[in-house]
Amino acid sequence: MSKWAKNIHVHPLLWGVAGVCILTGTFLHLLLAFSVIVIHELGHVAAAHALGWRIKKVMLLPFGGVAEVDEYGNRPLREELIVVLAGPLQHLWLFAAAWLVHQGGILPDNIYEAFWQINATILLFNLLPVYPLDGGKLLMLLFSTVRPFLSAFRLVIICSACLLFCLQLLAFLFFPFHLQVWALFFYLAWTLWQAWKEKRYAFIRFLLERHYGNKGSAGFLKPLTAPAGEPVMNVLERFQRNAKHIIYVTEGGEKQGRLDENELLYAYFSEKRTDSLLKDLLPID
Repeated sequence: MSKWAKNIHVHPLLWGVAGVCILTGTFLHLLLAFSVIVIHELGHVAAAHALGWRIKKVMLLPFGGVAEVDEYGNRPLREELIVVLAGPLQHLWLFAAAWLVHQGGILPDNIYEAFWQINATILLFNLLPVYPLDGGKLLMLLFSTVRPFLSAFRLVIICSACLLFCLQLLAFLFFPFHLQVWALFFYLAWTLWQAWKEKRYAFIRFLLERHYGNKGSAGFLKPLTAPAGEPVMNVLERFQRNAKHIIYVTEGGEKQGRLDENELLYAYFSEKRTDSLLKDLLPID
């Protein structure tokens, strides 16, 4: 547990909200929210740890948190689904525990109502399909089942940005002076911008893990067809998570040969043939 504690960080935004809560006399609400957030994130961490994932850090935010893991899209979709859902599932037993304690006469009505509202708010907020919230990660998993990794990552950021813009419009109409809401929107917008700028980095890490064999078992075989004159990187951009790729190289509509995905990865990363075409990798007769 002490090892996990070293990886838990509090975002400056949370300290700012804490200051506002102290000044406005709502410190109890902050304490309840903080407790729920910690339990939520520990749910992610516990699931990731049980599955052997490498945990980098946990960042706590005012209405949620982000558990960063050193995994780059090559774990089985089932595992990632378990890790993502492990956070929201904590809210269910928290609802039940609060109800039992309240029914036993231990928890006062005002604290019970405040806890119920805070727990529900954090749960619903985290399920918004905005990356990197849990809902956004679920959206990424959905896109990953039908699209290549890089394409899915781009699409989830674009969809998240569109939804966030719509939410900002609603906030402007109904909560124009709610500083906490605007602070969270600013953080999410900044995170999406960072994710967009670093999408190639995430993609390269995804490929590197495949190259070094850290990809687990492939869920299915997905052959790819590409012309002999196509750059290797163009084909790598079509790689899909949890899929094993065989590349059929054609020229003039005729099959020229086939390449295993490992041959492309080895040529690109180990041999540094970053500008090679597929025909350059075919064996010479």
